[in-house]
Amino acid sequence: MSGFLLRIMINGIMLFLVIVKFPGIFVDTLGSTLVGVTIIGFANAAIRPLLAIAELPFTWQTLGSFTLFTNVLTPMMVVKTLPGYQIHSIIATLGGLLLITVCSCTLSKVIKDR
Repeated sequence: MSGFLLRIMINGIMLFLVIVKFPGIFVDTLGSTLVGVTIIGFANAAIRPLLAIAELPFTWQTLGSFTLFTNVLTPMMVVKTLPGYQIHSIIATLGGLLLITVCSCTLSKVIKDR
């Protein structure tokens, strides 16, 4: 359980840094940022591994390229439902989501629940 919470916190920190550093992503208030960080961090730590198991046959058929689709789709679904988030640039979106994806995948491999 502590590994799960640690992954949520680190994913949240990474999302906050992406929002601050990428110019194409804008959030109205700090409260919206914190809520979004919590929800996206939870989604990356809980929902993405479940989707990875469900997509396993497609991953084998596409030689792993379907995993990138799932890793980008999970935060994108959450961002679309959050109020106060504005995304102006597709480049910033893809860059930010890929950075979060790499961090989340690395955390899932490094930090295991015991």
